Amino acid sequence: MKVEIINQLEDNYSFVLYNDTPNSCVIDPADSTPILNFVFENNLTIEDIFITHHHKDHTSGVKGILNAFPEVNIHSPSAQIENTRFILRDQDEVNSCLNTFKIIKTPGHTLDHIIYYDENNGVLFCGDTLFRLGCGRVFEGTLNEMFNSLKKINELDKNTIIYCGHEYTISNLNFLEKTLKKESAYLTVRNKINDDLNNKGKSVPFLLEDEKQYNLFLNQNSKLGTIIKKELGFTDFELFAYLRKAKDSF
Repeated sequence: MKVEIINQLEDNYSFVLYNDTPNSCVIDPADSTPILNFVFENNLTIEDIFITHHHKDHTSGVKGILNAFPEVNIHSPSAQIENTRFILRDQDEVNSCLNTFKIIKTPGHTLDHIIYYDENNGVLFCGDTLFRLGCGRVFEGTLNEMFNSLKKINELDKNTIIYCGHEYTISNLNFLEKTLKKESAYLTVRNKINDDLNNKGKSVPFLLEDEKQYNLFLNQNSKLGTIIKKELGFTDFELFAYLRKAKDSF
């Protein structure tokens, strides 16, 4: 299975999944035009759309895709998301034209948020729950809900390749360096991210194993996380909550 990352709006990503057949599926379409351009240029048809949550910057491209492919199957976590044909629940398994996704409910950013885990191909599409070196802002859920949602991701296979919904990596890195005052701990990470941005123009996808070392929103029990907790006298949740609240005003 191939994944084409489609730049959307200012800093969003949508994804087209395809292989050597004409079939494809789309995750979180914000703007249908660049998605359809890629699909038509590669002689593909769109069979399925998968939505992680109801925010417009993850759904506003659905209408344009429907105009081009009226029979497309739209999967989402809520009937409130316009044109949804299949509502997905926690632990559901759903077959696309290419693969099988396990659905994991991850409230926090929104109450309806879900993520799509393809264990066979070792990939995760996590919307706005997890970002490289960060996590989503808590709009509708609680800090506890977001903390527990991130724990679900932290427990997946360490070799999972992660595709998130926004390019926030440099901002997240700057925040962690400034807030934790551990610039030297992030030097290797900054070099790797700069290489990704220079070579690919984006820092997505990324490896869960790397995030578990340096993303303290995700994992507070890494070597770095253990040091920070000891310095500040925090529990796992207290460190997460401290970082999330500080990031809101960064």
